[in-house]
Amino acid sequence: MKQGVFFDPKDLRPIDKKKSPKLKEIEIRPGYYKWWANEKDFRTILSKLGVDFDAIIHKNVVERFGDLYCIYVGIAVRESIRARINWHVNDKHNKNRVERGFLSTLRKSISSIVAHNQLAKAETNDFIDRLKVEVFYSNYEIKSSEAKAEIEKIEKDLIQAKLRVLNIRDNEHPSAQSIKKHCKRFVKKAKP
Repeated sequence: MKQGVFFDPKDLRPIDKKKSPKLKEIEIRPGYYKWWANEKDFRTILSKLGVDFDAIIHKNVVERFGDLYCIYVGIAVRESIRARINWHVNDKHNKNRVERGFLSTLRKSISSIVAHNQLAKAETNDFIDRLKVEVFYSNYEIKSSEAKAEIEKIEKDLIQAKLRVLNIRDNEHPSAQSIKKHCKRFVKKAKP
């Protein structure tokens, strides 16, 4: 299995109103990324979605890396992977952005599931800061048809190969159907 470069989201946040030096370590290239949760936070997500941790682990449908569990896969094709990760980690997450639908699926799902409120920026940031993000770069140019074809195929294959509990769109994994329904319900209820 190919291994990417891991980052701690809390290290990607601005320092004294200046961009994080760690954020600059993420290259300005297209690619894909995986979000990983520790067991405690993974159990929290599953519990709130009405899923039994032991049953999921027994089925061996979740990608693991040591004591981490992959919860979400995303791509950056039309912008750099740095810009995409920055959006997930450092979004202003204010009422206007929530109401207009500008939050990422990852942020929206976390705020809905963990805090039951999409306006809960602090709780969402706190949860995101406990995660790890792993990035994988493409050698194609941003916005190129080659990058789009390569990266979208990788994303589809990853989502179908293992259960990604926070991927809703295009998630046809056999274990995802009831999880997607619960997640969509949480997102709908948590809207302001």
